[in-house]
Amino acid sequence: MIASTPLRSPARLARGFGVTALIVLAVPAWAADFEVENLRLDLGTFVVAAPKVVVRGSSLEREAFVSLFNAGTGESAVARTGRLNAAEISAPELTIEQSFGPQRQVTIYRDIRLSDIRDGKIGTGLTASGTIAVTGGEAGPMTGELKRFSFEAFDTRHLARVLTESAKSGVEEPMLPIFGRFDQDSYTLDMGQAGKISIGKGSSRNLKARVGDEPLGEILSRIAAQAEADQKALRDPKAKRDPARAEVDKRLALSVLALFDSIDYGSGEVRDMAMTIKAPPKPGDAPVPFDMRVTRVAYGEDTPAKSGYVMEGFEFAGGGAKGAIDSLSYSGFSFGPALKGLKELLAKPDADFDTADYRKLIPTLGTMRMTGLSVDAPRPDKPGQPALPPIRVGLGTFELKAQDQLNGVPTKLTLTIDKLTAPVTEGPSNPAAKDLIAMGYKAIDLSAKLDLAWDAARNELAIRTLSFGGADMAQFEASGTLGNVTKDLFSSDLALAQVAALGATARNLEAKLRNFGLIEKVIENEARKAKRKPEELRREYAMMASLGLAAILGPSDAAKALTAAVARFAAQPGTLTVQANAKSGGGLGLADVLTMGDPTEIFDKIDLKANAE
Repeated sequence: MIASTPLRSPARLARGFGVTALIVLAVPAWAADFEVENLRLDLGTFVVAAPKVVVRGSSLEREAFVSLFNAGTGESAVARTGRLNAAEISAPELTIEQSFGPQRQVTIYRDIRLSDIRDGKIGTGLTASGTIAVTGGEAGPMTGELKRFSFEAFDTRHLARVLTESAKSGVEEPMLPIFGRFDQDSYTLDMGQAGKISIGKGSSRNLKARVGDEPLGEILSRIAAQAEADQKALRDPKAKRDPARAEVDKRLALSVLALFDSIDYGSGEVRDMAMTIKAPPKPGDAPVPFDMRVTRVAYGEDTPAKSGYVMEGFEFAGGGAKGAIDSLSYSGFSFGPALKGLKELLAKPDADFDTADYRKLIPTLGTMRMTGLSVDAPRPDKPGQPALPPIRVGLGTFELKAQDQLNGVPTKLTLTIDKLTAPVTEGPSNPAAKDLIAMGYKAIDLSAKLDLAWDAARNELAIRTLSFGGADMAQFEASGTLGNVTKDLFSSDLALAQVAALGATARNLEAKLRNFGLIEKVIENEARKAKRKPEELRREYAMMASLGLAAILGPSDAAKALTAAVARFAAQPGTLTVQANAKSGGGLGLADVLTMGDPTEIFDKIDLKANAE
């Protein structure tokens, strides 16, 4: 349950699952109408205690109920939880004590009530409040408070199976619900010198799990032990790694990978998260707090895309900087292919990551999207000068959509960057900024888009959109089609992929250059530096374009059309459009270009149109 939240490591996460398991096993069977006092279950590192438990409407007698706390009877946890039947079970207080090395955590739940319990399935349950106290360890003392927590349809028997049993060889167990729903009103944790964490209301639905190749409890215990060993190694950077642990680590990695196939988190959300984290200071320095707030985190059906993950209303501040993100999300993402590739690699006796085919380790990328990014970063003060305003960087939208992956490589790809803004700052490492500022650009606002799609039936790669531009500056747009693009281009064999790339041909291309004021400002700036009139310089550029291109491109009709269009565009910048189509149905390949004795011969192989408006 929520009691495990203050433990901030893989080991601590594992302990959280252990706490849930202990609660299940600590209250597993009840009798008709009776009370049990001073109930205690001591498992060494876990101790569960309840001063009084009240049971009503159970099929078990008091003695049978008490005996379920004795693991020495030889009866499995699955069998014990499966016999759990009662109309209601309540306890004024339940204490869970966990000891992990020098760290000790005590969680107290108050006013616990479980109802409608049949064959190990708890219809509803709630606890009014709770407290957490952590002592010992490197993190120092911590205290926390839990508000009301409730749940529905909790299958304790299935959870016991997941924690303690293994699936039969060659059998894939079904994914079954553990919780139908659970809700947490709020949670706070004071970590002392390390900072504070608070979480508002949270809920989750349809948490499922399956019995895996290994008991989940054993895997989590091994993860916890490994995390403790890793922490000790970090404290002693000179310690040498034991070669004998390599095989142990590999087996643990395979077990951890199995967890991704064993748990389905369903859907849910958490609201109003706030954190103040204080990084350990350098000797003699005060700790620097880092504040973070999140309005909402959701996953599954609670996201706008009805799948994946979303974080909304993210704000942060620290070290004089601050920033925000309106939304950060992904959908359609899956570690499935990567997990399969890792399992195959780790299962080999001579697993070697240096020679591994990393395309097999690429996950299904899906769609990643971020909106409303803004960051304000302070500028260093200069002696004797007033403080400079902060540097503000922003991004309206970033979206990467990858589809139909072949050998890990997307055959359809869309990348969108909209309203990437940043100030133009002059400095010795940025000489171009001086000209931009002279042209009136105190900030830049850039956007770009790339949209590609491979057609396997036609062996074509369509460049649907390729664009890049800046607000009040200019925009370049292009589209086209490449032919003879076979699936070998996506091969994991690099040599084969290179050969396929060299065999691609260009079939058609359309390019547009739109001027939104940049060219006029460039001419004005150059005229100012040369102490000339802008109109004189404009006419000179138009003449240079006309005569220079004519000499370079030759006398063909296509060359004349291109030269005339560029000259008109230079004289009156608007929109320049160029269209080219290969005369050969197979397209224009690299070999065709390399065999040309004169570059102007390309006009004999293409139909070209050019226009300036």
